[in-house]
Amino acid sequence: MAQMASHNDTHQRSLSGQRGTDHFMPTLFRLVVTLAVLAGLAYGTMLALVTFVSPRQAELSVRVPLENLVPQK
Repeated sequence: MAQMASHNDTHQRSLSGQRGTDHFMPTLFRLVVTLAVLAGLAYGTMLALVTFVSPRQAELSVRVPLENLVPQK
């Protein structure tokens, strides 16, 4: 028990708003920034798809069996 950990230094760093050399960022702000970045990526992806991809137009014909057209008695 010669090397007991002291919490005095931890308390001072948390009050000053810094953890070592890292700056403190609140959790809610980090969540909002992360969601904004993800929304921006999704919007950018959709914009790129609309801009660079053109749909192919083709005629479509589907054969329907006669049994499906005649009602059962």
